[in-house]
Amino acid sequence: MHRASPKTLAILFSLAQQHKHLVINVPKFRILIANEQIVRRAREIANQIQREMGDEPPVLVSVIEGARLFARQIQLGLGGRLPVHEIRAASYGKGTTSSGTVQISGGPSVPVAGRTVILLEDIVDTGRTIAALRERFLNDGARDCLVATLLSKPSRRVVNVLLNYVGFEIPDEFVIGYGMDIAGRYRELPDVVIYEAEVEQAAQSACS
Repeated sequence: MHRASPKTLAILFSLAQQHKHLVINVPKFRILIANEQIVRRAREIANQIQREMGDEPPVLVSVIEGARLFARQIQLGLGGRLPVHEIRAASYGKGTTSSGTVQISGGPSVPVAGRTVILLEDIVDTGRTIAALRERFLNDGARDCLVATLLSKPSRRVVNVLLNYVGFEIPDEFVIGYGMDIAGRYRELPDVVIYEAEVEQAAQSACS
């Protein structure tokens, strides 16, 4: 049996409380990537970033809500001193299929002109969201805009985007957990799991 670390559990609980979606009776979704694998891979990515960036501190930007946990792992792997700025970008809405329209709001409170921005993303699917964000930061004068994503789903790509750091490539499945959700549900799950409506319905029926 795999167990999340106390620090990860504390973060997950805090996130769940923020959104008031703490799941008591969790459907038995299939685990795609276990928490231990996620944490280990995030540390490897952070080490690679550290080697490649050297003494130049990048501007870390987390795409919320979904990338917060991944961003925190990267931040810790880089020593915990760099702030993580947040930007909101979404193209899914309440369904499981990308709407094709990217909505962006927020962003770093520090200037990015002449600096390297690293976008921290939970999953790159069609590529539309990350392409729109890269364009925004490059237009703002960033010297470069790199992408670190926990997950990549290449079979769904419609925009050709360069991903500099990839945690895991996954098949064409709708995934939730570890910060990712469907209509606000299941962000607090410690693993990346495959969402199946029939599994969720079965769990709800068992509780009724």
